Amino acid sequence: MLTKLMPQLFTWVEVHGASRNQAYNWNSFLVQDESNSIRALIDPLPLSADEIQQIDELGGPTHLMLTCAYHERSLTEFKRKWDCKVLIHENQVQDAEFAFDDTFANRDVLWDLLEVVRVPNVRHREEVCFYLKNHKGALIIGDLLSGGRKDSGIPGGKVGFNAPEYLVDLAEARLSLKILLHFEFDLICFGHGSPVVRDAKKVLRRFIACDATWKDLAQRREEGFRLNPALRVLHRT
Repeated sequence: MLTKLMPQLFTWVEVHGASRNQAYNWNSFLVQDESNSIRALIDPLPLSADEIQQIDELGGPTHLMLTCAYHERSLTEFKRKWDCKVLIHENQVQDAEFAFDDTFANRDVLWDLLEVVRVPNVRHREEVCFYLKNHKGALIIGDLLSGGRKDSGIPGGKVGFNAPEYLVDLAEARLSLKILLHFEFDLICFGHGSPVVRDAKKVLRRFIACDATWKDLAQRREEGFRLNPALRVLHRT
C-alpha cells in the first residue's frame, strides 16, 4: 500500500535482502499538488493492484520522473498504462533507453512544487535530487545516499553510502553534499533504505562533518577496490 509521508508525498516499497536476514527497502514516490492536478511518480517500482487503485483514486499519474537513468524500473509500463509524460534531467538523455517527452535542468522548479537539485561528483554523472517545497521541506534522493539498511550497516534514522568504492572521489563527494544543506528540510527519502523522518537536515550535516565517518568510508572504499580492482582503474586512483 502507499504510505503517506507528508500531505503531498507518498511512497511504496519493495523489500530486498529478507532471505539473508538483512531486509531493507527499495522505494518509489508519488508527489502531488491538487491545486495544479499534478501527480508525479518518481523512480517507479512495480505496483500492486491495491496500489494502482489508490493512485487511480487520486486521479492517476500525470508525469513520470527519475533521479537517475538506472531507476527506470516500471516507467515504460506505466507510461503505456496511464499515457503520462516522462520527464528526465538533461544529463540523463544519453543514458536513457526509453522514450521521454521532455527534459529539465538543474535548479528548475517544476509546477511550483519540486526543485531539481544536481549534486555532482558523487556517484552517477546524471543523478539529481528533488526538493519538495512545503512547510517543512523534503528531499527525495535516488542513489546519491542511502537511508537505514541492515546490509550496509546504516542504522535507521541515519544516512550513509552503500558500496563507497563506487564513489569517484571522497573529498569531492563530501564537498558536493554540502549543496543539500542550502535547503530547509525535515525529511529525507531515499531510493534505498528507510527515510529520515525528523531533523533530517541535522542528521545530514552531522554525517558530512564527521571526520571519523569519512575515514571509515575511505577504508571501506579501499577494501572494495581490493575485491574489485577494475573499479580502481575506472576511477584512475
